[in-house]
Amino acid sequence: MHDAGGRATRRGILVGGSALAATALLTACGAATGHTGADTAAPAGDVWLYLAILTGKMLGKKGYPQVVPADFTVPANATIHCEIRCFDDGAASVPSGYEKVKGTVGGTVTLVPLVQEVPSGKGHTVQALDPKKVAHTITMTDIGLNIPIPPLTAVRFTFKTGAAGTHPWQCMAACGTGTGGWGGPMSTDGWMKGTMTIQ
Repeated sequence: MHDAGGRATRRGILVGGSALAATALLTACGAATGHTGADTAAPAGDVWLYLAILTGKMLGKKGYPQVVPADFTVPANATIHCEIRCFDDGAASVPSGYEKVKGTVGGTVTLVPLVQEVPSGKGHTVQALDPKKVAHTITMTDIGLNIPIPPLTAVRFTFKTGAAGTHPWQCMAACGTGTGGWGGPMSTDGWMKGTMTIQ
């Protein structure tokens, strides 16, 4: 979101009824990327988006990882700089092709290891992951976006939005409960699936 001055702003996040304050989670994300404070100056038309992947252990719900926030809104016709911080420490089975980065500027993501929950170092840029080292994905098939996410890593990338619309996303790594890991959070809105609204 932007304030009246055109600066990107951050919001608090609620998880399982308790606040994960923006000043804790998102300010930490900002500090790691060099963007600190309550507001972040961004070029006109650019937006910073921070997401986190929490584990069932963190949420008190066994077998239920969650993308926070699962539903988010970004402006139309904008450049979005995103960091997804994955606190999950295990990989999951991913169908062929979903280990590849798609739809980002340059067709790449930058991976920065998490050390004590904070990104450490500049990381390295890739076009694909080893399929055996994917913990989750953020996949929007209708716009051709696929972000493979390894365990205990901050994933940074840039993408561009088009016209206003609603785009569902789904994690394509079998990280849930039930047969083959496709139950529970994988089939529940607000957990490993959600919606990106462009407006």
